[in-house]
Amino acid sequence: MADMDDKMSEENRDEDLIMADALYAQGDFESALDAWERAERRGANSFSIFFKKGLSLRRLGRHKEAVASLERALQIDTRNPDAWRAHAFCCSQMDRSAQAVSSCEKALAIDPNNARTWILRGFALHRIGQYERAIESYARAIELCPMGADGRRAWNNRGAALDNLNRHEDAIESYDEALMIDPFDIYPWNNKGVALGILSRHEDAVRCFQKAIEIEPLYATAWKNLGLAYRALHRDREAEEALSRARELGL
Repeated sequence: MADMDDKMSEENRDEDLIMADALYAQGDFESALDAWERAERRGANSFSIFFKKGLSLRRLGRHKEAVASLERALQIDTRNPDAWRAHAFCCSQMDRSAQAVSSCEKALAIDPNNARTWILRGFALHRIGQYERAIESYARAIELCPMGADGRRAWNNRGAALDNLNRHEDAIESYDEALMIDPFDIYPWNNKGVALGILSRHEDAVRCFQKAIEIEPLYATAWKNLGLAYRALHRDREAEEALSRARELGL
């Protein structure tokens, strides 16, 4: 009877793992987590389980639990760059930026040609005020992937780091590169407007904020910045209208 019970437990565990993978593929992360946890109680223990649990928890915004699961995965396989990158992402979401940098560098030691890891490293460095190193990281990402979503993100983030170094003309060039890749991305339009405003080019800044709002009318930050640009131009009625709209949207 003991042998039969063991066999049934193994069969149930395998069924749970198959179900978990199917639910994960469908995007039902909560149900997938339940199935993996049932499989764990029946003795399942593998990199794949803990890695996918970590990714699911990350998608659900449960970053602390995701980090714990990814660390269990990395105890089993320390040479998986995707797990290190996922760990870095979750750490960055928890304001553990120095740890995120460390995890990115472990991922890059294994896979140095992953543009997303270089972008994530740049973001984490940016968060701790290491702007020069962040720019270098974004530059490496651009070398690897100058176009597409990753290229656009790297150019935009590079611009933000340059702005923090008061290199606003260089930042504007970086935002323009991002916009050449995707002219419907609201973030470089807004960021370019901010840089232009710092340079007292308020009319140009207004056009950038208007473009961001044209693309996304609920973009509160662009409404607020548009109001400030109008105020700098002494267009007080338009400034108050834009700032009022920003307040309505939660700013």
